Amino acid sequence: MAKLDMTAETLAAACRGRAFSFTDADAIVTDNPDHIGYLCGYRSILHDMAPYRQLLVATRSRCVLVTGASDAGAAREAVGASCPIWRYGTFFVYGDEEENSIATHPANADYEDAVLAALQSELSGKGAILLDLERADTKAIVTRALPNWRFSPAASVLARSRAVKLSGELDRLRHASRATDAAIASAGKMIRPGVTELELAAEISRLMVSEGGVPRFVVVTSGERSSLVDAFATERRIEQGDIVRIDVGGRFSGYHSDMARSFCCGEPEPLAEQRYDALLDGEQTELNLIRPGALAHDIFEAAVAAVRKGGIPDYRRNHCGHGIGIASHEFPYIAHGNETELEAGMVLCLETPYYERGWGGMMVEDTVIVTHDGYERITPSLRALRQVAPV
Repeated sequence: MAKLDMTAETLAAACRGRAFSFTDADAIVTDNPDHIGYLCGYRSILHDMAPYRQLLVATRSRCVLVTGASDAGAAREAVGASCPIWRYGTFFVYGDEEENSIATHPANADYEDAVLAALQSELSGKGAILLDLERADTKAIVTRALPNWRFSPAASVLARSRAVKLSGELDRLRHASRATDAAIASAGKMIRPGVTELELAAEISRLMVSEGGVPRFVVVTSGERSSLVDAFATERRIEQGDIVRIDVGGRFSGYHSDMARSFCCGEPEPLAEQRYDALLDGEQTELNLIRPGALAHDIFEAAVAAVRKGGIPDYRRNHCGHGIGIASHEFPYIAHGNETELEAGMVLCLETPYYERGWGGMMVEDTVIVTHDGYERITPSLRALRQVAPV
């Protein structure tokens, strides 16, 4: 696993600074798992198991986390002493009862008590707060506890902050994309008649985990199944001439990957080759247009036109790419009517998929960083369709 130069705690402090640069508010209060991770550096594994209640109070100088009693040790490991933790509930971890320091306060009976304690400790007096709360009951707790404060939505501030990545975020996205790319390339070398979709998915997942990743979706579909847009791998055995479509994303140190490659088991039929060449032309057209100031709408229209000209005359898409970062799909979308101008530091997934029920599907998708004079492709593997395997 690649060593990252910036710790999660240090990166989160930089992200908080960036977020507050877009507002005069005194605090941001969020229960969104992605934004908790963005602003304090801790992402709880419990969010992958069931609905889980956390709250973060972020100010210009520091942040305070409310989390369950069982989660406090892992949270403290990630955020250090710079982010005090208020626990709720009961969970027996021996030694925790002796750590009633500023880093981990005594546990409260329930979530509401912990939220109230955290708010009272951090937000005295009055001021302005940006709210980013998904749960109505949590919003009610916060607004009742702070009657003298002014509240407004945090969505636009956080969207602006996240759109352009900091250097530490770019390092994490490079690692995520390159590790995923290498996993797909390794699976591609395994393609031959008799290999199952599940065997390819297992190889991809194994290599992603070995690089510190958590696989979020591992789509490996073959033959006619390759037209299934988002489907789990099965025990279906690959046959000579099959298209194998692989679309994979994972989370690495809180940041996501998303890329795709298409392979053929043996020589592709002429129609498959023609269609894939058209899709690749469409994606390359997108790449050629990536630069600061380019409009998302123009990139989308050019990609669709290139695919149509290349051999799929009725090609249609709702989008041909999207931003990526602490979520797999972020602002901006490369879509019709989106007049967003690209900026250096944005990270985009560019894609031109095609799905036809009864025939199959294929796609190519790459992740790029918008640079001051173009782009940096951080999914560097070959994009050719042909994958000749022993018969």
